[in-house]
Amino acid sequence: MGFTSMVKDMTTIDELNRKREQIAKYDQETLEMMSAIALKKLASGIVPGHTKMKKDELIAGLIASTKAERVVVALIPDTPLEAIEANKLVTRVISENVNEELGSWTKRLYNDFRDVVQTNYKNGTWDERIHGDIAALAYRVVRFLDTREGEQSDGRLAFTTKLRYRTYICNQLSDLVRSEQGTVYFKQLESCLEMLLKQIRYQITDLTAQKKGLQERRLAERKEEKEFVSFAPIYEFAVAVFNGLDKLKAPDWKKVSIALAITTGRRMAEIHRTSTQFEYVDKKTCNFSGQLKVKGDAGEYFEKNPAYPIPTLVDAKLVCDAHEWLKKNGKRVEGSKVAANRYTKDLSDAMKVLKGRFGIQHDFFTYKGLRTIYAQVCSQVFNGNDPDNTLYLARILGHGRGELLRGDKLIDMLTPQSYNSDFRVIDTDCVKFD
Repeated sequence: MGFTSMVKDMTTIDELNRKREQIAKYDQETLEMMSAIALKKLASGIVPGHTKMKKDELIAGLIASTKAERVVVALIPDTPLEAIEANKLVTRVISENVNEELGSWTKRLYNDFRDVVQTNYKNGTWDERIHGDIAALAYRVVRFLDTREGEQSDGRLAFTTKLRYRTYICNQLSDLVRSEQGTVYFKQLESCLEMLLKQIRYQITDLTAQKKGLQERRLAERKEEKEFVSFAPIYEFAVAVFNGLDKLKAPDWKKVSIALAITTGRRMAEIHRTSTQFEYVDKKTCNFSGQLKVKGDAGEYFEKNPAYPIPTLVDAKLVCDAHEWLKKNGKRVEGSKVAANRYTKDLSDAMKVLKGRFGIQHDFFTYKGLRTIYAQVCSQVFNGNDPDNTLYLARILGHGRGELLRGDKLIDMLTPQSYNSDFRVIDTDCVKFD
């Protein structure tokens, strides 16, 4: 029974994995723009028989050979794989900081892997059970990551953390195999390791694909449960707060914060951070800086160009004045975590009061839900109520700006679409500019 031989030109398994993941970031259009020589260089060690292939065959082979990695790219938009699949430098940092349990667990896994290889290879032939045994070892990795305590609210590891831990495990396994160079079973260990790493990658890909399917089903369910929400009383509340700003006292900060969320759609932590700025452009527009949750290309863009224009649902000067009022009354702090810890409960309680006042039943009418309402009102008032509003919502809310500003296609469509899912906002003709 044959197994994949050692990669030509002594390319290590780690280098091969990184190369495959780099290729996964190139879509078909990008590959078509490359020369045949460049494509063959990419295909080396990835696509069997690449030296005799024509350009269209090389492209098809590169896409087919990186199918699993392309799923991961689609599931984690705006996050470059270099930030997920740690390179050697980041891997060393992880190796230094990851706890002892992970390291010792990986060594125990390697010992079992070594036993599996030796047990299934006798007299120069392989027992067919090797495939099932390798798949079972891969499942142990996935199961270990799923049951490990983590930083999320449900006590589990975040998905990107799982990928970093997976990278650490795979790299340590590779190191352990390399340490056996010169032993009787070295070639068999290396050959089976490549199969094990591939199984780990595929099994995690299957789980993430299922996760994406669950997100899509939940989104569909939310769309079926939409509640009609009249924007008029919500808008009147915000306008009254802004017009009476000079009469408000420090304990009224919650009203000001909520009014800003209604009229700008920014997140609570964005509104309450000291580094956030709203700069007046015209009556309907502010330049906003302080975007959170930025990754990959978007992160690089916002670092160089922190401000971008957003529509405001009241005169933009009122927005700037209200945000300055929060500063003067000590309600802007350093860091998003500090803001969340300090203000979330009070604002949540205030939103429950408003929920009863406005007679809204939907569970998603929260401070965070105001971002959804803002997005729908903007789409109606400023975007001609276009039903195909995904790109518009992405632009005004700061999603996918790395792609949009390059003129590329938006990768993450689910996030901006979700802002159409919870409410049917009506009575938006109250938004008027003299």
